[in-house]
Amino acid sequence: MTSPGNRHERLLGKVRDKVAGEERALLDWLRSRPDYRPRFQYFLGLLSDRRLSTIESRCERPVIRLLCVQAPLELIWAAGFQPVKIASGSSAEAQFSTLNWPALMCPLIKGILTNLETEAELAPGPWVIPTSCDWVVKFWEARQKVAPGGGEVQWLELPHLKNQPGSQARWLEEIRRLKKFLEKLRGRKIGREDLLQAVMALNRAWAAVIELKKARRDGRLASVWFLTILGAFFLDRLDRWTAEVEAALAELGAGQSAGPRIFLAGSPIFFPNFKLPALLEEAGLLTVADDLCSSERTTPGGQVFEDVSESGLLASLAGRYHQGCLCPTFGDNERRVNNILSQRRESDFQGVVFGVLKGCHPYDLESSTIEDTLKCQGLKFLRLETDYATEDRQNLLTRLEAFRHNLAGE
Repeated sequence: MTSPGNRHERLLGKVRDKVAGEERALLDWLRSRPDYRPRFQYFLGLLSDRRLSTIESRCERPVIRLLCVQAPLELIWAAGFQPVKIASGSSAEAQFSTLNWPALMCPLIKGILTNLETEAELAPGPWVIPTSCDWVVKFWEARQKVAPGGGEVQWLELPHLKNQPGSQARWLEEIRRLKKFLEKLRGRKIGREDLLQAVMALNRAWAAVIELKKARRDGRLASVWFLTILGAFFLDRLDRWTAEVEAALAELGAGQSAGPRIFLAGSPIFFPNFKLPALLEEAGLLTVADDLCSSERTTPGGQVFEDVSESGLLASLAGRYHQGCLCPTFGDNERRVNNILSQRRESDFQGVVFGVLKGCHPYDLESSTIEDTLKCQGLKFLRLETDYATEDRQNLLTRLEAFRHNLAGE
């Protein structure tokens, strides 16, 4: 008679095989594209092996696991750690569960919980968890059901009202607590020079990202490659990733027109689930900008400091990561709509496609209010609700093709 433990391990083995198949299929598709360049293989290679042990060996520093990019990355690099955003875009991981999770659970969190079961090395080690959405807040409790014990966690309590008196001061205190947590883990103080060096490194990386954005806007870089390159952001040393981006930019060709231009908003898109960007391309729509936290919002941008003292650097970082964040979990977030409208002036797009993952409640709720505002500004808007599975692919494609005809006035 087969024991429950052996049966469970066989199920996990099947999930691992399915995940590997999903990743292999996407990587093969990317390599087969006519716009593939050998320079892109660096980024594909990083995505093909995202094991934390591999990342630590590659970066020669221990990993800090992040559930949200709200934590100042510069502080983590300055402490001698490699920040890694833990995410899952796998349909197999999102669909698998031996526990009684909610039916409309965030597929990203559900996929990560499955990943904790299939990849034993993920659970032990330090985590930094900003309290962004409710799913992230409840993650640690759910994690204990999947992989009890192990791993230190530093919560960052995120003030969800940017303009409330005292919010910025409370967030700055959270950043100082994070600094002490990192120093205790590393066994040494974070010096001003360490922090300043990390700031300058990210400024250089952000300059490269700006050029990537221009290349996508001009039609020289397809959106799927933009997502691929940014998807590899956490998987290598920052200086090496930046140098590879700069080299890739130098090899891009001339821009090409590819149909009506759109802005992509909504829930994040993680490897290997490129269903929506691939469908946009297939429908003849050109994605020229986005506000995804897995893409353009991987970092809040570069920074110029007036005060380069340690306290000045911390205060400036805290302000940028709080005030500059466009996450829909904030209660006063007019900047989110204003960002789309300002990018319209730069990127000249005609419509907005808003993707909502089933179970991603903040984006789901926000979509209707954003739709009303943008339509009043003359932008056409399409909301697509989906998940990680592929069964709705044809239905989504049909709606996107109709949206393209609408944008083109056909």
